[in-house]
This record gives sequence, C-alpha cells and structure tokens, in this order.
Amino acid sequence: MNETKIRIGVVGFDHWYTAISFAQRLVGHADAELAGIADPDPDRAGQVGERVGRPDLVVRVADLIADRSVDAIASFVNSERNPEICIAAAGEGKHLLSIKPMARTLEQADRVAAAVARSGVVFLPAESRARLAPQNQRLKEWFAEGRFGRIISSYATLWASLPQRWPGDPDPGWFADPALTVGGAWIDHSIYQLDLLRWLSGHEVASVKGHAATLTHPGLRVEDYGVATVIFDDGAVATIEDTWTCPPGASRAMTTVVGTEGAFTYDRGQGRLSVSGNFPPLTGWIQVAAAGAQADAIDHFAGLIRGDAEPVATVEDGRRNLAACLAFYESAARGVAVEPVGSQENRVGGAV
Repeated sequence: MNETKIRIGVVGFDHWYTAISFAQRLVGHADAELAGIADPDPDRAGQVGERVGRPDLVVRVADLIADRSVDAIASFVNSERNPEICIAAAGEGKHLLSIKPMARTLEQADRVAAAVARSGVVFLPAESRARLAPQNQRLKEWFAEGRFGRIISSYATLWASLPQRWPGDPDPGWFADPALTVGGAWIDHSIYQLDLLRWLSGHEVASVKGHAATLTHPGLRVEDYGVATVIFDDGAVATIEDTWTCPPGASRAMTTVVGTEGAFTYDRGQGRLSVSGNFPPLTGWIQVAAAGAQADAIDHFAGLIRGDAEPVATVEDGRRNLAACLAFYESAARGVAVEPVGSQENRVGGAV
C-alpha cells in the first residue's frame, strides 16, 4: 500500500445505484480515501453522509472541487450536469471518474475532452469499469490468445425494471427526463455492452439500426424498450436489447459472443459461464466457474493517478460510446441505419 492515499471526492447522487456504494467502498479503502460528499441537494448529501458513517465529510459542491487536498472527483450527477462538473474539476487539476453517459451531446463531450487534455488529468468513463472485472479480464486474455478467433456476432440483453430516482421512490426522476439524459432503457445498459464489445473485439461501431418503444409504462417520456443491430467496422454484427419492462426488482442479463473459432455465453442471473473454443483437451461446450463480473475500479483509478497503471479506457472511449448511443436514437427516429459521428476516424481508445 502506498503511504499516501488518493483522496477522492464524490459529487452528485443522481446515479445513486453506483454513487452510494462507491462512497461506501472508499471508506476504509487501503489505497484511497473518501475526501468529501457533495450534491446539489444538501439533504441528499446528508443522507449519504449518514449512510456511509461520515456526515463530517458533507460539503458544498464548489468547495469540494476547489479543495486543493482533493486528488480526484467521482461525478455521479445526471448527464446534463456532468460536463460542467467535469470541466470545473479538470480546471482545478482534479482527476475524473465520470458517470455514464458522460454528456447528452457530442458537443458537450468534446468540451470535456478538451478540458481533460488541457489539464492533463486522468478521465475514466464509468461504463468502462466493467473491463476491469476479473471475468472480463479473463475473456480478454482468451481472445488475445486466439481461443475464440475473431468475433463474428454477439447478442446482449438486460431486462430490468424501471429505475428509481432515490432508494424506495418509484418515480424514475432524471433517468426518464429527456432534458437530463440521452434516452431511457436502451442507453441505461447498452452503453456498458457497447463498451465491452468494442474492447473485446478491438473494433469500432460502424453503424446502428435501432428501434425504441414504450411498451409497459404509458406516459413515460423515454423508451422502456430498445433493440439495435450494431455493425462493427470489421463486419461483426451485434444485437443489443435493453428494457425497463420487468416487474419491480426483477432483472435478467445475458451475453453471447460467437467467434470464428469458438464462443462464450454468460447468464448473470444463474452465474454461469459456458465456453467453446481452443481449450484442449476439452472439446465442445464446457462450463467454467464464473469469475467476478463487477469492478469498482478504485484500485485502478488510484494507480492511474499515481502513474503506476496504464489506462483501461480514456475520455475518447466515453465519447465513442456516447456517439454510438446517439446513433441509435437518431436511427430509431428516422427508421434508417446511422453511422456514429467520428466512426471513420482512426481507432483511438483504451488499452487493448
């Protein structure tokens, strides 16, 4: 353990599903510490302070960002407000862990990227933290070893219930407010799936053909069902379906990836990972023990700040993930396949 812990302030609890647990894990962490808790709603910040046992760390947002003793800011405000938080924090030399999606528009994302470049700070997109999960690290190694060959097709789905704006409050709040986020059910989880497929394959999204609908929640201002056909620049095809159509508290997530030499399928509900490929002396489909599928990224984030680690993802990954999601919504509105903005540029991104 490094004698000097990395001091991380948590700003915003709009995405409380991640933000509260992230703050809890910082308390007593071996390599990092919770430097402050801030939210535009002081009452909400106070509730989190009590919940994590550190009410003394509740401060104003501006004061936490300006605090010179703070090394980094983890921003979990909504996607409309996130750019201003990230730009302000980068201007103060603070490293950034950013909510997903990082912005509502590419113009906002570009302003964040410019601020990160000017300041030379670390930027880790929240949706890319899954790359650090033990199971995904293992899959990445197997792809690198050629056990599955080149990806041909994939299918990813997550059936979830309507999110809550705060624990116990059935109102979805900002999650379903078009003024504060890009969309509804589809982007809520597809952004993780897109990021994972980009990383595993080493290829970028070339086009998206999407369908969005409100099937279960009449009056919802965003979709509760979305499905897309995603074509990558090497011709690989992915079908990505994400919903808020499950009963409260119910969910199911499955991912299948088929390669030229094998395949894998993972059912998160059952915790089962099955693989077929170059695994001698075994042949055909085999079941292997599923490794951890989640990662909080605190160790990696601290390592990046100290200069001890190579980034698993960068601000460019956050922008590319957003561009692919925006292409989905444009496609759903126009009824045609849409090419993400910037998809013709040379591939740039996180470590492969």
